[in-house]
Amino acid sequence: MSFTPKNKIRIVTAASLFDGHDASINIMRRVMQSNGAEVIHLGHDRSVQEVVDCAIQEDANAIAMTSYQGGHVEYLKYMYDLLREKGAGHIKIFAGGGGVILPDEIRELEAYGIDKIYSPDDGRAMGLEGMIIDLMTKSDFPTGDQLNGEVGHICDKKPEGYRPVDFCC
Repeated sequence: MSFTPKNKIRIVTAASLFDGHDASINIMRRVMQSNGAEVIHLGHDRSVQEVVDCAIQEDANAIAMTSYQGGHVEYLKYMYDLLREKGAGHIKIFAGGGGVILPDEIRELEAYGIDKIYSPDDGRAMGLEGMIIDLMTKSDFPTGDQLNGEVGHICDKKPEGYRPVDFCC
């Protein structure tokens, strides 16, 4: 199974704050790279602010997190809110944590707006590479200098204080 992206995909990966369990995200980032993604890996024990700032600075398509220590509901909701506050709501958020993230929490987070929380059931159904290809497929969209004049969809998002610019809208 392999994936060929249509756009350059840049993904920030990390393990959440107070979490030293980074073996799974290390494996996942290597599979992402082998399928054509550029990965900016921040390692373990990373705050929401660090991850969000990096994703914005690197013009990332997505953030992929692991969380095996708890606190993931608050952590990921804060990440979602901070991305929107900083005008970067287009950056997708993916996460997993084995059986630590419970089914009710998965439903709550996805209803809140987190793009996908991968569960052990997803792993059994899709396999590791299948989950990565799912993540990459959902992250395969133009960003920044790759827009090639395709700015129409940007104009649909009008944050507070937005004023249209003649060339855009």
